[in-house]
Amino acid sequence: MPTAQPLRTGDPHRLGEYELAGRLGEGGQGAVFLGSRVGDRFGGQRYAVKLLHGPVGDEQGAFLREVELAKHVARFCTAQVIDAGFDEGRPYIVSEYVDGPSLHREVSLTGPRHGGALERLAVGTATALAAIHRAGIVHRDFKPQNVLLGPDGPRVIDFGLARALDAAATVTNRGVGTPAYMAPEQITASAVTGAADVFSWGATMCFAANASAPFGQDSVAPVLHRILTAPPELGRLDGRLRVLVAACLDKDVRNRPSSRELLFALLGESDEAPVRGAGDVPLVPGQRPPVPLAEPEATGAADAYHLRSRTGGGPELPTAPQGPEVPVESGASEGLRTRAGASDRQGRWRGAGWLRAVVAVCAALLVTGVVLTVIVPALNGGHRPGQASVLPPPSPSSPARSAHASSPGGKPQERERVPTVEPTTVWPVTTVAVPPLAGLTRADAVKAVRQAGLTVGAVTRTDSLKEIGRVLGSSPAAGTVVGRGGAVALEVSAGVPVPSVAGRQRKAAEAALAAVGLTAGTVTRACSDQPDGQVLATRPEAGVRVWGGAPVALTVARQGVEVPSVVGRGRADGRAELVAAGFTVRARAQVVDDDSEADTVLSQSPAPGTCAAPGDVVVITVGVSGQSGGPGPEEPTQSPSGPAADPSTGL
Repeated sequence: MPTAQPLRTGDPHRLGEYELAGRLGEGGQGAVFLGSRVGDRFGGQRYAVKLLHGPVGDEQGAFLREVELAKHVARFCTAQVIDAGFDEGRPYIVSEYVDGPSLHREVSLTGPRHGGALERLAVGTATALAAIHRAGIVHRDFKPQNVLLGPDGPRVIDFGLARALDAAATVTNRGVGTPAYMAPEQITASAVTGAADVFSWGATMCFAANASAPFGQDSVAPVLHRILTAPPELGRLDGRLRVLVAACLDKDVRNRPSSRELLFALLGESDEAPVRGAGDVPLVPGQRPPVPLAEPEATGAADAYHLRSRTGGGPELPTAPQGPEVPVESGASEGLRTRAGASDRQGRWRGAGWLRAVVAVCAALLVTGVVLTVIVPALNGGHRPGQASVLPPPSPSSPARSAHASSPGGKPQERERVPTVEPTTVWPVTTVAVPPLAGLTRADAVKAVRQAGLTVGAVTRTDSLKEIGRVLGSSPAAGTVVGRGGAVALEVSAGVPVPSVAGRQRKAAEAALAAVGLTAGTVTRACSDQPDGQVLATRPEAGVRVWGGAPVALTVARQGVEVPSVVGRGRADGRAELVAAGFTVRARAQVVDDDSEADTVLSQSPAPGTCAAPGDVVVITVGVSGQSGGPGPEEPTQSPSGPAADPSTGL
């Protein structure tokens, strides 16, 4: 980790019981500081304290619960989580300080890793991932920047932040994760489990071996498109590690190994690349089995995928479980799943699975075709598939018989003719009710709309005292029944702008803030030529949007000129600066033993920084050498606009 830099203006000096000594770095999520526990004078223990940029709102409890889980992650190969808290609503997390650069920085400076160094990195990071998943946590942002190369080996950091990042993303409109290392399910807003971390691990190993991510590192949109549609660029990876990384980068979450299977395979406990069947994906009670996030294109081109429709037909994508993130391991009993007698299939497991899938799909299509072309027309009296059936044939007791019916004697008998009913096509209409969205964060509202089978329409930002990003209402309103796939427009709180109160007296400014739902915060006085008590500035500045009830700090004028500091200056220089500022100067002598203090200003009154009226007297005390026998006659000090100073002082 880089050497700590000095704290910047606005940085906190203390978070909870941790005193901050400097900055270690800053990213899109937050700033990291070097800290120590207050009162720890002898231990010398240092910590990395990360303060997130955004607040978590109502997710504080969930964040603290996730931190408690993180504290139980095995300490080998990870930076141990120590503590957590909040600073004005923004969460911070305290972890073990690892003195070493990130994998991203090291590879960028020294080049890719290979051979034993790459294998040791793979085993160390896979061990950390297995430990994190075992504790019930999904990292969700595994990347080279979150792997630190400490003196004792690689350490994974920044786990246990999923809840805080979710809530912060609502305020900042950012997603959780780094585009080049995100799994397909993170891009499509589907359920995120430990399999997403395994995908990110594979992408990170590609970077370590090639100094570039497997799907590129250019602009966001092309990178995300390649993650969903293109095969990864494995580059210099070779041998068994190449096979494992390719398995981890499978676009179908069901085909990736778990972190535990991955670790065992790296250690040589499996004869083949770990393959996971649909039944192998660990689930929590109430969660539906996952379905593929993408499906083959109609051309049948290998590795060419397009997203399943999120509206209308097709199986519904699994929804994200509530509460703590779903771990990839469900317990020790899950064990390592391997395929018996598959040692000769190493490297070909994926091709065999694809062949079986093709055969199954073709068989299903053949059976469906037979049903539609032979059986259904026979049952429907020759009607084409896709048409609704005609009214069922009348029963013998029904008065609606055919136009000619046989009498008991065999003679045809005229009956009432029944009008022919033309077959009509009946299209099923699926409707859903708009869920209640008011009061939810924007991210939660979007998730609720999609889970209901609807799409998000226009989002309108409206002035409101509600928390910025909270949903005020929807159109159609909650409870309205609409067709599946319909658009739901959202009205979201944009907060209120801070009014312009500069130039008003303090009381009037406070009244103007209260009128728009804000409060006056701390008041700072500054010397000014403006009338006493007039507001000079606000913080936040006018026009910045804040929540209702937010405090606005005021800077208020104190009429007068700020007295400059001349202590330590030469007598002539100090007197000249005070006269230039508009003050009258009087000097008095003080005998000093140190000749270096002779003819130097020792003190002044009023003190530096004080506001005084132009023309006020400032008395300076000047040092005089004791060997000189006392001060001699001297020219009087001129005031800026008045007569000479009293020469009786002798200075």
